[in-house]
Amino acid sequence: MRHYMFRCTLFALTLGLWLSPCLWASDAIAHTHIGINPTWRPVSWDTPAVGAIDPDPTDDNQLWFFSMPPVGYGATPDWPNWAQSDGSPFLLLSPVLEDDQVIVHPDDPNKSLYTCNFTYTKANGYHDPCGVDHLDGWHSAHGPQGAWNLESIDANTAPTWSIYLQRVSISDNLDASDCFGLLPDDSAVLENDGDTYDLETEWLSDKSAWGIHAHMGFYFWLEPEDNEVSIVLSTHDASQQYIRSADTTFTFAKQVIVPTTGDVNLDGIVDVNDMEVVLDNFGRSGIVVGESTDHDDDHDHDHED
Repeated sequence: MRHYMFRCTLFALTLGLWLSPCLWASDAIAHTHIGINPTWRPVSWDTPAVGAIDPDPTDDNQLWFFSMPPVGYGATPDWPNWAQSDGSPFLLLSPVLEDDQVIVHPDDPNKSLYTCNFTYTKANGYHDPCGVDHLDGWHSAHGPQGAWNLESIDANTAPTWSIYLQRVSISDNLDASDCFGLLPDDSAVLENDGDTYDLETEWLSDKSAWGIHAHMGFYFWLEPEDNEVSIVLSTHDASQQYIRSADTTFTFAKQVIVPTTGDVNLDGIVDVNDMEVVLDNFGRSGIVVGESTDHDDDHDHDHED
């Protein structure tokens, strides 16, 4: 049985739109956005439509990938990156189940199938039980003041740009075929380094603009010791109207420990163990956050669904 026969049926979550106060992991997705002008920012996210900062005007026509900005309820903590503020992995690997059983690679019983989630919602913060959502797909930018938008004139004038993805590389602990994108029709893409995938240009009536809205899941065949993996992607314009993006690394981990206020030992929960670290170091200067202690910690903070 080939890997593209496994499919997750998902529903769309677009930029800045949260579908309900509480959605379970199997019911919501978010997109990675593609736009231009990577150094442009609003002066304040409290008033994103007013004022702008752009320290590098030479990159106005350069493509880039980014996660959901902080104005959205699904914002990531180190926007514009799918990462945590300290640079550690934020994208969560979760096993794909069929009849409550993991899916084993047909040619290698030591590998099982994983997909990607992210673990945060702005509404309730880290550890929100409703905040584990699927990352699935690509969407064009429709950001503040139109600064990231791909060119669009009117519904009757198709743009000249033609955006595609390219797989640059994957982490060394993976075989070439261990990583792939899965489309809604169950076909696999970006299966090898150098592979490309064209993102269809379409008129988005809800945005009154031409853009991209494509579903694609991240999938990996992983061995038990593969606790962290990465894929490097770039995005290009076949018409050369826009400059190719920088190579962008997406990192995924089976267990993600997220920073929480008061979580001194970085075990993912604020409890008596954190207080003991503080007491042990009371009066000292230069305390190392996350310093190991001799205290046992039996908590299980793996957020796999």
